[in-house]
Amino acid sequence: MPGIKQKNSFKKHLPGWEFYLKFQVSGVEYKVSRSTDGGQIIKLDGEEIKQNEFNKKFENLLFDIPDDLKHLSFRSLLPFFIRPQRGSYVNFNDPNELGQPYQVLLYNSFLLGLNVHLVQEKYKLRTERERIKVLIKELSNDQLLKDFFAGNRDVSLATQDLADKIKKLESDLSKFNVAEDFYDIKKEADRLRIELDNAQNQVVLLQGQVHNIDESLKTTPDIKKESIERIYKEAAVILSEAALKKLDELEKFYEHLTSNRQKRLLDQKNELVRQIDAISEKFGKDKTAFDNTLKYLDTHQALDVFVRLTNRLADLKSEKENLERYDQLLKQYQDQKIKLDQKFVEETLKTATYLTEADGVIKDLRDFFRDLAKRFYPESAAGITVYNNDGDNQLRYNFDAKIEADASDGINSVKLFCYDLTILLSGYGHHMNLLFHDSRLLDGIDPRQVAELFKVLSDLILPTNKQYILTINQNQLDEVKPYLTADEYRTIIEENICHILQDDSPEHKLLGIQVDMEYDK
Repeated sequence: MPGIKQKNSFKKHLPGWEFYLKFQVSGVEYKVSRSTDGGQIIKLDGEEIKQNEFNKKFENLLFDIPDDLKHLSFRSLLPFFIRPQRGSYVNFNDPNELGQPYQVLLYNSFLLGLNVHLVQEKYKLRTERERIKVLIKELSNDQLLKDFFAGNRDVSLATQDLADKIKKLESDLSKFNVAEDFYDIKKEADRLRIELDNAQNQVVLLQGQVHNIDESLKTTPDIKKESIERIYKEAAVILSEAALKKLDELEKFYEHLTSNRQKRLLDQKNELVRQIDAISEKFGKDKTAFDNTLKYLDTHQALDVFVRLTNRLADLKSEKENLERYDQLLKQYQDQKIKLDQKFVEETLKTATYLTEADGVIKDLRDFFRDLAKRFYPESAAGITVYNNDGDNQLRYNFDAKIEADASDGINSVKLFCYDLTILLSGYGHHMNLLFHDSRLLDGIDPRQVAELFKVLSDLILPTNKQYILTINQNQLDEVKPYLTADEYRTIIEENICHILQDDSPEHKLLGIQVDMEYDK
């Protein structure tokens, strides 16, 4: 399963090359070939087949995957038998380098023969629970519902309050009398109000002028002849007959002026009174028109007011519907949460029962792994453990393969070897007869343990139809040789060497040429 960089390197450095592989599955021999220029096309027994079709075919032949399980596939399970990358040798249970706990547990549970439906069911329950949490969080971020989620308001009370407001507004709108000319009539009323105010001001001014005229009429500005004589007498002045005659004429003149003044003032007063009467008469008519206009406006409203009220009614109804819908959703989520909690408990109990019933299967795996580990480290506790995980998470089992003090690189590699051999020889759900390890498996392992590794393979693989492939460097063979007898070295190693590669010339390399390949990792 080459990565993208590897595919590009094959195409770049080995154009036109075609690689062949012969293998057997359940006694049937297959021949597969693939060209570096062929893209996703593979030839199986001479016939072209797409890569996904190839994967599906051999998934069905090599693995007994239930139809109702997701994530399990040919590509996800094959790395447990052919660890493809450098990172595949870091964690014994994750050759795919996924780092996804659920999928890692699912793959291992399947190959160990554990109930994978229990694994999947808890994952589904947990996923559903998280989905509900997300939905509730989204609802809690809704501006309308923030107070309700904060506990400051009650949904049922708020809904009833909205229902009351809607009922009242609907009643008001049913009585609403719309006047399309509302604003024209209102404009006329404003004009009449201004004219009435002006008329009142004019009447007040004219009435003030009439009052001034009345005051003027009470005043007599003329001078009588007797008054003039008295003044002159007091001044000891003796008037001649001619002067007295002049005074008579002057008196008549002032009497004439006074008469003209009174007539003029009375004429002005009469004109003012006439104007007041005319303005008052018009004021009365305008007042009647104004009152009628106000009565009309009082019983008729503007169309846009009606529209605003209608929109307000729609908003209230929408708010009420949202509250009812959210309230219903919350109740559904609460019901679902209760059911999920119950289901969690049921699945936990079911798992506990299953693990008790499957103790024999688990014990066989544990014992097989422990027996292998004991051959390397007789004094170290070792085994495969499977416990019921009742926590609020996606993992059905707490699963581990352990060799005491396995944190060191060497012991971790031994653990990986023992685990892979356990899957191959005592695992379930597969028909694989092949196990491949790269030479990096041996890095950090003491040569004495490497020698024991070969002895284990001699005891468990050679007598069977299984195949174990190991790439190993010459220096590693040299280091292990002192810990094997000559007969062991010959029968276990020398007689089982398939191919020797050397770095003294390109011809002795794997492809017979020098190629600078790019690798994903």
